[in-house]
Amino acid sequence: MTKKIKEKAVINWISGAPVSEAKFALLIPQYNESSNSDMDKRLMYFNKVATKYKDVIDVILIDDGSTDNSLVKILQYYNENIARFYLASVRPNAKKVGALHLVAQNIANEFVILSDFDTDIDDPGKVLKMIEEMQGNDSLMGCYFRMMPYEGDGHVFYFQQLEYSLIRSLYQFHVKERTVLVMPGAGCCYKRKILLSIYQEHSGLHSGEDREATQIGHRLGYKALYASHIRTLTRPPLSLKALIKQRVRWNLGYLETFDKEKKYYFQQISKFSRVGIRALFDGVILFFLCMFPFLVFSLAIVNVTYLIVLLLTTYCLCLVWCLNLMLIAPGETNELKGKRLSLILRYPFMKLTVDYLSWMGALLKMFKNKRAMSAGL
Repeated sequence: MTKKIKEKAVINWISGAPVSEAKFALLIPQYNESSNSDMDKRLMYFNKVATKYKDVIDVILIDDGSTDNSLVKILQYYNENIARFYLASVRPNAKKVGALHLVAQNIANEFVILSDFDTDIDDPGKVLKMIEEMQGNDSLMGCYFRMMPYEGDGHVFYFQQLEYSLIRSLYQFHVKERTVLVMPGAGCCYKRKILLSIYQEHSGLHSGEDREATQIGHRLGYKALYASHIRTLTRPPLSLKALIKQRVRWNLGYLETFDKEKKYYFQQISKFSRVGIRALFDGVILFFLCMFPFLVFSLAIVNVTYLIVLLLTTYCLCLVWCLNLMLIAPGETNELKGKRLSLILRYPFMKLTVDYLSWMGALLKMFKNKRAMSAGL
């Protein structure tokens, strides 16, 4: 599908294509970001990065067919300032993956760093430490960074701080096999030629584009490293409604990737690999979430005591899981010092609420999409 998107889309280098011999290209796709962020502040940040690392990193902003005034604002900044970043426009919208694929084909950098318009990479120059290891191992497709929520407050923000730290702790489970379920599109680095081979097989679907790219890479036999020394600072949703909306999209991406790469996933499950175990575990969790309301309703009718036992057991298992991950990688929760206990005690309630609503929303969207595709055929 990416190939079809690329055939329709056209790239225009507004700034001129990169001509430097920089090892890295930092690709920042944006679509209608004008209303979602402080454009001038973000452009100033990218310009500072481009200026500081001009000899080693080409910073490339990609307008992916925006329909608001985002491109106008970027052009205004570009014309009124000494802009060190490159600017490319892709028309029509290429669903992010198509835009990244087009740009990656039209540059010569050895490595590509992927990030988002609203995300800061704390000292991108630290990726230079990974060059020797990545160049010396042909089986490595790249590395993924340490994702951390910042610039927020309140229960929803702190929940995500803890959740992100637990997800990072799970990276330890994959160290031996050098695999991961998803290299975050907001903070990772690929060898450009390998990324191009991955995008050749990509569906082009946006919801889980980074997860699909990661699993295609693993299917092709490539490995990935966790670069814990490179912090990626992301701005998370600050309301429960916005968080659930984000997670519906993420979970839909998981379902779409599993559906497309099911042969690979089932192979990994049969091999009992790290990816296979995680996929199996996620399947069990999803089944439990689907059955949870029926269990609660049935036990409430049959015996309230059984219902209390179910709820307490679920709460305690979630706590044990949380504490276990914190013990596996204690360094991943350093930013939570002073508030860990209260966060952990509240975590099961928030986790169950967010996961149930977002997974049900994702399943509903998946079924609607399947029905629409069938009707279209």
